[in-house]
Amino acid sequence: MEETSAQPVDIRAVDELCGLELKRMKDPLDKIMFVLYGLFGAGLGFLVFMMALGGWRYVFMGQATRPWNGLVALILCCGLGGGWGFVAYNAGDREFGSAGSDFYHDPATATLFVKRVMVVASSLA
Repeated sequence: MEETSAQPVDIRAVDELCGLELKRMKDPLDKIMFVLYGLFGAGLGFLVFMMALGGWRYVFMGQATRPWNGLVALILCCGLGGGWGFVAYNAGDREFGSAGSDFYHDPATATLFVKRVMVVASSLA
């Protein structure tokens, strides 16, 4: 049997064939935001696991009462949440990083945003 040597794949050629835009994160703030979006999504997945699936028993007592609130469900929820966080980052409608949105650039919407943040902060207190 003859061994075939694997040819190196040029990512730019694959990018041209698929019609996708090759994105490189050169700004360190973009890398930090990418990680934070993934962690935030994983945290939301953990909350879904805890509250919606009843996984609080597994987390605090170490026993799974149903198949949908055990270790596999925890990994699945956190993984899906992190994946959706990465998808949200790639959507490009964000305030920080190199692809900031135009939503908060005029004074009226910036004031509205600050008022919303104050309402959320005061309701948490």
